[in-house]
Amino acid sequence: MMQLPATALCPCGHARLTITALPFVSYTCHCDECKKLTASAFATLIQLPFEAIQFRAERFATSSRACDSGNTLAIYRCASCQSPLFLRNSARPGIGTVLVGALQHPEAIAVDAHIWTKRKLPWVAFPANHEVYDFAGDWRSRYRNDPGRLEGEV
Repeated sequence: MMQLPATALCPCGHARLTITALPFVSYTCHCDECKKLTASAFATLIQLPFEAIQFRAERFATSSRACDSGNTLAIYRCASCQSPLFLRNSARPGIGTVLVGALQHPEAIAVDAHIWTKRKLPWVAFPANHEVYDFAGDWRSRYRNDPGRLEGEV
């Protein structure tokens, strides 16, 4: 279980996040863009209310890219070492997405879902009790108390 407040930081130590709320969801994304973002086989992420992420803006550089869905994804990186720490999706402005590898204690995160598994590398296997989605995950049941919930979502 993640202890609060939690800290995420870049490898050079210039950019730091303080997290003050538990995540709504933790998952691993196997899409091509997450592979590029992390220079790895996937990205493991947590989503929480954006206001629960405290950061110093002058220590971050941002870039944006279009998603397959048509949404825009803002990527927040350390201004010094350029390591990504968190993301914001234009479709969910009230939610911040933190890369689990940036947490000081990533072992405290229990991942139980995998998304974009149609793009997973062939040697990646999933535990039997994990949720598996070919494309985006269905987090509606987890977002019932989500302040950034979109109109019409359950």
